[in-house]
Amino acid sequence: MFQKVGGSLVDYENIKELIALIDASSLKEMEYSKDGIFLRLSKNENKIVETHAKSESREESAPLAIPQAILAEPAEAAAVKQEGKLITSPIVGVVYLQANPEADAYVSVGDTVKEGQVLCLVEAMKIMNEINSEQEGKIVEILVENGQVVEYNQPLFRII
Repeated sequence: MFQKVGGSLVDYENIKELIALIDASSLKEMEYSKDGIFLRLSKNENKIVETHAKSESREESAPLAIPQAILAEPAEAAAVKQEGKLITSPIVGVVYLQANPEADAYVSVGDTVKEGQVLCLVEAMKIMNEINSEQEGKIVEILVENGQVVEYNQPLFRII
């Protein structure tokens, strides 16, 4: 469904999909602006704000207060250096660790993989993107769950 707002078309289905992706991700807030439309999504305020860019004044929101416990890295995690190479997501999307719900996982912890071997899929904009191993080695850690929304450059696997 499209509706004309301020001289441009807004696809509410895309906005609903964007809200669902942000809700499932670790993002707390997002702003988007195009063709005179300004969209701000915030998990903290639980509201959607839409204004037109022609408006001269816009209230700036106060910075979020984040507890130090969340920002501080646990001492033991900082002390332990992780070995191996991280395979990261090149895009934002939904990760799939198996080709379909009935299929076995592409890889499991302990599996030996070859360079170029498919490790998982990341779906972005209805397109399935293969994530391949960048080196030969052994999967020592799977850092995501099947169906999880992943961010750009988020670690997916650790290989040694």
